Amino acid sequence: MSDEDNGRNSARKGGFAAGALANRVLKRLPGGSYAQEQLEKIERRVLTELKQRLDKVERSATVSVLAFSVEGDPAQSNKRGPYAPGELLRELLEISGEQSREQARQAYYVAALKSLVPDEARILSALSDSNGYPLLHVMAGSRLGGAVHPVLQNVSNVGKIAGVQLIDLTSNYIRRLRDWDLVQTAPEAPDLKISYEILETDDAVRKAVEHIKKSGQRESILRRTLKMSDLGRALWAACRISED
Repeated sequence: MSDEDNGRNSARKGGFAAGALANRVLKRLPGGSYAQEQLEKIERRVLTELKQRLDKVERSATVSVLAFSVEGDPAQSNKRGPYAPGELLRELLEISGEQSREQARQAYYVAALKSLVPDEARILSALSDSNGYPLLHVMAGSRLGGAVHPVLQNVSNVGKIAGVQLIDLTSNYIRRLRDWDLVQTAPEAPDLKISYEILETDDAVRKAVEHIKKSGQRESILRRTLKMSDLGRALWAACRISED
């Protein structure tokens, strides 16, 4: 045992001895029994409040461990032990009643960022200092008019410019970023006219158009602009990403 531990134990024993002596003296004084009862009530209240605070800390730690176990490598789950989804949900619901608005916002940011792959982070970075990138949707509909439906969505050059490794998955990356409301679409941008025309020669776009024509339907290409959303910019600002 270290000298520090010995000192703590000695101080603890000294405190207990002093407390016992004080109780004996207090009982001998007029009204001492009543005073002792009040002190005991105060002591119980302090201990109760301390226990509640420790419970909150323990709940937060438990949620962190449970969340890690859910998101971690399934192959390692047996080493950590099983955790019931219901237990995690109950813990999250309890903490939701205690967190502030800012804590809730930060929790959303963390969840969104943990869901991204590196290529998607590159796209988000490219959008952070841009007015927008061209975006195309290939639509199909009856030759008699009426409603149309998408055949190919989220075609953009943002992946190539951002330098993603899997260019072919750019449309999937955009969809996932839209699911988290980190990016949004705006109307066609006139200053991107040439970029739209280049995108329309993309192999995937041409194949989609040919497929629609062969099926006897009417094809159309919807031009849009891909931008970072307000929520995306708030997240970016919260991360304090800079060129430094």
